Amino acid sequence: MPRQYRKDAWIIFFLLAFVYAYFYQDSGWNGNSRFGLIFAIVREGRLSIDTFQDREGTETGDKAFFKGHYYSDKAIGPSVVGAILYVPLHWVKQTFNRVSQSAVKIILTFLVIGLPSAIAGSLMYSLCLYLSKSRFRAYLVTLTITLGTLYFPYSLTFFSHQFSSSLLFSAFFMLFLLKERPEIRKNWYFFLIGLLLGWALISEYPTAVIILTLLFYYFSIIWRNPTYRHFRPIGLTMLGGAIPVLLQMLYNKLCFGNFLSIGYTNLIDPFYSSAMGQGVMGIHWPNLKVLTYMTLHPNMGLFWESPGLLFSIIGAGFMFLKRRYRYEAILAMWVVGSYLVIMSGYYMWWGGWALGPRHIVPVLPFFCVFLTFVPKRLTWPLVVLSLVSIGQMVIAAASSILVPDTMVLKISSLDFFEFSSIYSFV
Repeated sequence: MPRQYRKDAWIIFFLLAFVYAYFYQDSGWNGNSRFGLIFAIVREGRLSIDTFQDREGTETGDKAFFKGHYYSDKAIGPSVVGAILYVPLHWVKQTFNRVSQSAVKIILTFLVIGLPSAIAGSLMYSLCLYLSKSRFRAYLVTLTITLGTLYFPYSLTFFSHQFSSSLLFSAFFMLFLLKERPEIRKNWYFFLIGLLLGWALISEYPTAVIILTLLFYYFSIIWRNPTYRHFRPIGLTMLGGAIPVLLQMLYNKLCFGNFLSIGYTNLIDPFYSSAMGQGVMGIHWPNLKVLTYMTLHPNMGLFWESPGLLFSIIGAGFMFLKRRYRYEAILAMWVVGSYLVIMSGYYMWWGGWALGPRHIVPVLPFFCVFLTFVPKRLTWPLVVLSLVSIGQMVIAAASSILVPDTMVLKISSLDFFEFSSIYSFV
């Protein structure tokens, strides 16, 4: 990137870092399950959350039970990062009796979730600037995604979706750069791609669908460029990806007695245990009606809460017509489309107490490539709907994203405009 544009990426980073640090929301049971594991590792040197699962501030119903001990039922990716970052904070607390538990939760939420989201946002700006050659378009698209979708509120709370989203998009950015700049041959670069993809997997299991797509993209880049056809690009990437996967398997063995047994197969709640045991981890055949609820229904539909994304449909068509980026257009369409379809089959597609269908957060950054190619004559309509999107997400960020799922459970019997997560609750 030319030097004069690098400061733009830094502006985006600091803007997003400030916004994600300024707003904070407690993550309830979901985050407390992970915080319990973080505190157990650092304070007690163990993996069971017996001490924290029913304590004020870390009380959670999202837990597994095995051989007389309670464990977090979540994928361990964010918790491992959080435990590493918590070590110096715990030392400060022990030494100076400073930093309360509530302050620790706020700090770790920003460091583990908010900061990677801000980094991914700066990479998003860089990618959009490269594709559009327009600073205004790059700013517009980046802020539409990072402040005008669920990307924003889920950067403020300790859920795993946005953490995985940041890792996946950063890996995609690196892969695209590898395609455009074939002279890149640094060992750490190949290793980091694998590490990002592997850590995304142990943070949000369903992202395996996205990871496989990105790996296919990666191998196609290597195959097309003869200079990459040697051991390092493949071996180092596989090594980077294997480290987090082996870490998760070791955790499974220590906690649940089997390398392949995860927290979701040992849930304490019989209802959720039964539901997760059906299909593939609770995912059944795609459901067209649910897909409509996830995208077009005013209750919590993606395009109602973030209407700026409607232009991505147009942008996808124009991007596909660009021969140079047709491959990336197909890839992004597949990532977004396949993930939405798969998540429509999940038994709890809305995500419990949630502002919107939070499980689809990992694909939101990929919409940026579509919005980049929206024709210039539609720029101002895009600006208007982007401002609406940002305004609605600010409302949620300033209040609560833990929307009770009472109305979602009877969504099929509601009138079309009877309830909205944002305007009826938030």
